[in-house]
Amino acid sequence: MSDKNISKKIKIEDVTSLPLELESQQKASKEKIGSVTEGKLTLYDRQKRNVERFHELLRKKMTRQLASSMVACVHCGMCAESCHYCLSRPDDPQMTPVYKADQIRRIFKKHIDWTGRVFPKWVKAGSPVTDEDLNHLKNIVFGTCSACRRCTFNCPMGVDTALLIRFARGILTDLGIVPEGVFNVSRDQWETGNQMAVTEEDYLETLDWMKEELQEELDNPDIDIPIDTEDCDFMYTINPREIKFDPRSISHAAKIFHFADEKWTMPKWGWDQTNFGLFSGDDKLGAYVAKNVYEAAERLRAKRIVISECGHGYRSTRWEGYNWAEYDQNIPAESVILTLMRYIQNGRIKVNPAKNSEPVTFHDSCNIARSGGLLEEPRWVLNKVCSDYREMSPNRRENFCCAGGGGLLSMAEYKPLRMEVAKIKADQLKATGAKLVCTICHNCVDGLTDLIKHYDLDMKVVQVLELVSHALVV
Repeated sequence: MSDKNISKKIKIEDVTSLPLELESQQKASKEKIGSVTEGKLTLYDRQKRNVERFHELLRKKMTRQLASSMVACVHCGMCAESCHYCLSRPDDPQMTPVYKADQIRRIFKKHIDWTGRVFPKWVKAGSPVTDEDLNHLKNIVFGTCSACRRCTFNCPMGVDTALLIRFARGILTDLGIVPEGVFNVSRDQWETGNQMAVTEEDYLETLDWMKEELQEELDNPDIDIPIDTEDCDFMYTINPREIKFDPRSISHAAKIFHFADEKWTMPKWGWDQTNFGLFSGDDKLGAYVAKNVYEAAERLRAKRIVISECGHGYRSTRWEGYNWAEYDQNIPAESVILTLMRYIQNGRIKVNPAKNSEPVTFHDSCNIARSGGLLEEPRWVLNKVCSDYREMSPNRRENFCCAGGGGLLSMAEYKPLRMEVAKIKADQLKATGAKLVCTICHNCVDGLTDLIKHYDLDMKVVQVLELVSHALVV
């Protein structure tokens, strides 16, 4: 690891004092975009009584589950031993999950919990007074936590700090007090139905391009990437990054589906499985995006929804989206990893692990491992298609975040801190001696690529679909 790329400690005050950027919001207001005029997307307005509105929303959005995490913490410090922010900056108490949660907890105690009214100093009850205080809170909940939930799994009291972080983010989003990147992605998802503002023309042209490449590669003009085909075995949904930056991942999937003799389709609308509502705390956006996918599957009468390699896309589509959209799960949904398992188990595809001979390790994505329960399935597939698989330590639910989770990849202002605390992940990767790190999340692809470059590691990032495609015996 090159010394020149090892991060220097930054002053946490330089992070928590970052100003609220309003250029994108002002442009959206000037252009009168639909999501703003229709009240879907909130713009910051200093003239409004934002602190009072924060307190009102705190009461309105409070649930029993949230209240439990507000009051259950005994400040034992075990969360500090779990957090990559804290482990990378062990002398900084502001990096502990309990400190971050306490910034929300103190407001809860002041305005809702009886202890804050009776013993305010003893329980450290407090409240934001100005919009600047709210902006300070924004920098804490968006900029110093990736919501990986590792602390939650190691909390003896079951406190879900990531839930509290998302809760606070959601209230601030309702006030327009959000990082500019979060605003931009939310705007694009409201306006275009996908978080990277991919047009329908670009979407269809990219799929057609991938189809032509596959036909040429396999010398078979019958290979297809079907669009809006009804009554298929499954509808395949993707991350917009696959269209914009990594279309080969779609090609790998289509190649595997072809040799498995699968009847599948992709929808013309409702193809974006990712959901920035999970990161921003905006349940309205979460409901809109998830509903697009569910309605597309019903419109096409698909028997199943198959979700490509995306951590928060899997969690949002498979689990959370049904609650946000208040939608019955009439059509089952699954990760493409389970689809690949069935193909190999049932002999629908044949694979040769010798085709992937470089040493490979596996990175458990937070939203798939800790919040999705897919632990052994990707390992089973990798051991079938790779000849030198090496386990990372710690792993499974104890694995460390790629340092780009929680939407942080969209927030450039927090990158210096993100790269500094990524050191613990960089050390974890280097210890495996692997040349390839495999992940089943496009967000993690970018997060891991950033830290590999920053810490000068001799390693590259791949995904399961790519390794299975390479291992195919045609």
